[in-house]
Amino acid sequence: MKTAGTLAAILGLVSSVSAHYTFDKLLLNDKQVGGDNTYIRKHSNGYMPIKFKNIPSGSISPLDADFACNKGATGAAQVITVKAGDKIGLRQAFGANGIQHPGPSQIYIAPVNDAKKDKGSDWYKIHQSLICRQGSPESLRTTAWCSWDENNVWGIIPATIPNGQYLLRAEHIGLHGAHDGQAEFYVSCAQIQVTGNTATSMPGTAVKFPGAYQAGDAALNFSLWGRSTSYLVAPGPDVIPGGTIRGSASGAGGDKLQTVGGGKVSSSSTSGTKSAEGSPVPSAAATHTASGALPSVSLPAATATAGKPGKEGKGCNRSYPRRAAAALAARIDAEHAEQ
Repeated sequence: MKTAGTLAAILGLVSSVSAHYTFDKLLLNDKQVGGDNTYIRKHSNGYMPIKFKNIPSGSISPLDADFACNKGATGAAQVITVKAGDKIGLRQAFGANGIQHPGPSQIYIAPVNDAKKDKGSDWYKIHQSLICRQGSPESLRTTAWCSWDENNVWGIIPATIPNGQYLLRAEHIGLHGAHDGQAEFYVSCAQIQVTGNTATSMPGTAVKFPGAYQAGDAALNFSLWGRSTSYLVAPGPDVIPGGTIRGSASGAGGDKLQTVGGGKVSSSSTSGTKSAEGSPVPSAAATHTASGALPSVSLPAATATAGKPGKEGKGCNRSYPRRAAAALAARIDAEHAEQ
């Protein structure tokens, strides 16, 4: 039966909803430095995601005071010295089997006096990773994202920030449940010392954690389960001048890294960070009131209710991917029958 074949194919795409993770190892220019939590603050949230709704037992929400570096995060033993142009990444703990939730990854930094003790107040986005492989609505649920199957969240240290100590916040946002208000946040913070720069003040716009994200943000309620092939509103503020954007809203430019200059994106190749309309990808903060700006379609009402992850907030229910896949397979078969 056609539905059975379609279901089998799609089930593989959504079975990753139980693949939670955390980050405890630091990579500098693709090489691990130190051991577990040498430079990365250890938190007490384990592998559990942070969510606005159906919060897993023992976890927190993005409105919690600990959202910046995750629940109960404490200062790491050391501060890593970095310079402009260095690639810095926070790697998954234990097996590091790769990120298998669809969604963007981002890097923020907060200037501090003492990276071992301070919590950070003003956070600036220095990197944003979106879609690297243009494809179908189905691939937007998995492999289209730049971060898919990668074992670390990484960015580039900008030349436009002052020397000094910072907290560096790595974040991946899983969108598989965002249609139901259940975007998942995976967050850890590293402690860094920037040297060799000449800038005297921070460029761009700062945000607060908590506060940068709200439950009603369009970027955090985007549905992967319709016919969308692009993600037009990124979470949070714009990337600062001198920061980097990997991929684009649609993936049309491929896996390319571009530097933001003067509030606009510059590149020697294709303008991959531009939306379908040809303008730079807007941030969720810039379009906070435009809750209907995204071209999203939710699952049919009956299955959307039945397929919510995690009753009592205990993470992603194992039966959720099968129910979601069944609903999606039935809809695709119906569309084929009409052709």
